[in-house]
Amino acid sequence: MGYDERSSGGNLLLRAIGVIVPWTALVVVVVVVIATIAEYRSDRRSWERDATATVEATGTPGGTPSGQAFVRVLSDGLNLRSAPSTSAAILAALAVDQQLVLIEERAGWYHVRTNEGAEGWVAAGGRYTELVQP
Repeated sequence: MGYDERSSGGNLLLRAIGVIVPWTALVVVVVVVIATIAEYRSDRRSWERDATATVEATGTPGGTPSGQAFVRVLSDGLNLRSAPSTSAAILAALAVDQQLVLIEERAGWYHVRTNEGAEGWVAAGGRYTELVQP
């Protein structure tokens, strides 16, 4: 066996590695992307499921039911929004000391009901609102 024969065998191995490694890397990238998308979708479905879950208040609209937590407005003109986002539509401007029935609490937002029966979202805590437990 001469030098040329060993060289061609080595070249064949290098060529095979040169083809296999990029394809393997591509497969790994595709698997990671698919797993990331699946995790994102799972998290999103979980969030959407949480978004539709509410705590039912007892009593009638127009009053705070006995034993029900409520939210007191601390900032005059606080926006009552249609969704828990600063980009959501503004439903009303609330007055200082207005009491709102707490429906649910989620990551910096309170889902509330006004004395008039309107439901919406207000920023939770800070200089905007105060949660008052019964």
